[in-house]
Amino acid sequence: MLPFETEARAAIGDELFGYLLGRAVDGGDEDANEAALRQFRLVPRIMADVQAVDLSTRILGLEAAAPLIVGAFAGDRLFHPEGLLAVARACHRLRLPLIVSEETVTPLAEIAGIHDQVLLQLRAAGPVARVMALADHAAKVGARGLVLTVLAPAHPIDGLRPGGFNVGQELRDRGWTTIGSDRPGPMPLPAFPNWTTAEVSQIAAHSKALGLALIVKGVLHPDDVARCEQAGADAVMVSNIGLRQSSRWIASAHALAAVRTGSSTKTPLLFDGGVRHGSDVLIACLLGAQAAVVSRPILSALAGRGEQGVEATLRSLIDATMAMTLWMGAGRIDALTQDQLVTADGRPVVGGEHHG
Repeated sequence: MLPFETEARAAIGDELFGYLLGRAVDGGDEDANEAALRQFRLVPRIMADVQAVDLSTRILGLEAAAPLIVGAFAGDRLFHPEGLLAVARACHRLRLPLIVSEETVTPLAEIAGIHDQVLLQLRAAGPVARVMALADHAAKVGARGLVLTVLAPAHPIDGLRPGGFNVGQELRDRGWTTIGSDRPGPMPLPAFPNWTTAEVSQIAAHSKALGLALIVKGVLHPDDVARCEQAGADAVMVSNIGLRQSSRWIASAHALAAVRTGSSTKTPLLFDGGVRHGSDVLIACLLGAQAAVVSRPILSALAGRGEQGVEATLRSLIDATMAMTLWMGAGRIDALTQDQLVTADGRPVVGGEHHG
């Protein structure tokens, strides 16, 4: 159950809450990303003489209080009148980076004016010049980086929309523009990924010239990490986009394990998919991620309890991560060892590395 789920459903209604859950039409009620993370177990250590835990993490030049990033979602003000402003204030107080979707209604300048660790998430679709112009805008208002989504980021057919809800049409009906569009609703773009390393390389070079880090999101195969590295990405986000397009994509946790095992790249990895507890953060790190991204729990908390709910949810995640790290006998996550991560039946997870 998501944080403040009952309050969130009552506040926004069943249809919009169904979109929040994002279940694909070819799946059931279970979130396969959550289920995949539950297939791993953590091994505690004793008598380690650890007096305190330091979770602070440096992520692409950002100083975070924990290896945790708040992920992007569309149509923020559909879920709460203040939208991402409430989330930005909580992230600023807790020193956690925030990713902002180009399909956000709240202007990026207002969000970046509250929080100094904001990244703009863009769709790798349409003209390259469009993304470059949005990158220019992001740099101008003080954003710190870009997240480029390369895995089929749009839903062109009614029957394929997560939860059966057309959030774009809802934004258009309300006359709300978004960061990435000059007209109501999201910018209409090709639905399927048609960019190659050539287009991504152009964005990487442009981002570097602007002083923005570039994260490529939607990577699920080891060989694709090398493509991102070749294109000039600063980091890769292992993500199946919340299984919103299809429940049959590989679970993010399994993909992360495969990417770390099957790739020789040293490109930093971020993990996105099913994070609900501090133990999930540790599993992601032991599987090779530098940080974990959390989205749906924050959106549910925002809808159900506003800024107070967002901060409470994030504090709970940080506190649980700290407690689990301490119980595992370490003062920092990068002091954990690979033999402290096993499968549900106790077998070692082969091929991983120490975090960090």
